[in-house]
Amino acid sequence: MAKEDRRVTRTRAALIHAFDDLVLSGRGAKIRVADIVENANVGRSTFYDHYAGADDIHMAALARPFATLADAAAGSGDEGSMAQLLAHFWENRRRARQTLEGRTGDKTARLLVGLIEERLARDEGALTLPLRLAARQLGEAALSPLRGWIFAEAPCTPEALASAICAAGRALRAALRSPGTVVAPPLPAGRASPATAAPRAGHKSPRSPG
Repeated sequence: MAKEDRRVTRTRAALIHAFDDLVLSGRGAKIRVADIVENANVGRSTFYDHYAGADDIHMAALARPFATLADAAAGSGDEGSMAQLLAHFWENRRRARQTLEGRTGDKTARLLVGLIEERLARDEGALTLPLRLAARQLGEAALSPLRGWIFAEAPCTPEALASAICAAGRALRAALRSPGTVVAPPLPAGRASPATAAPRAGHKSPRSPG
């Protein structure tokens, strides 16, 4: 069983790595299952053993960088890590815009809410709102300015936006606490860093959207 689990883990990692490569290639076209299996050198049947389609693997790959955003939204974000992530999103803003709009944007929002729920679960009884609603409030507070910035609605540095998102997460988390309760620190999140999950080392942030 352990050997089988390792094989599954390796296959999924290879597929996500292939997806990451395609994302960073700068191609404008939508990434298809055919592109992923060709890049990973596996059969389509192998792909469908692990993922339902291209959107499914997109969300699986996005869960890793969004762990950083979920930390910030839940009030435990690191501003430096968040600024690096935002700079990476801006560098790849064409793909980021596709990720944050339309049906894919709806899936992305649900993904973030789920990640935030995991971080709030320990303190569910200490919140003034049901867990899901609290996670939605925190998620939208983080996603809304990110969307506006990625679509160049207003100029802002990644550092300033990261600071604002982290500060808002801390303030909203405090506001959601029931009176007289002490809320434990959010659950720690492991951060893996595949190509699409984190900016490359040494990357310099843009001063503002153009």
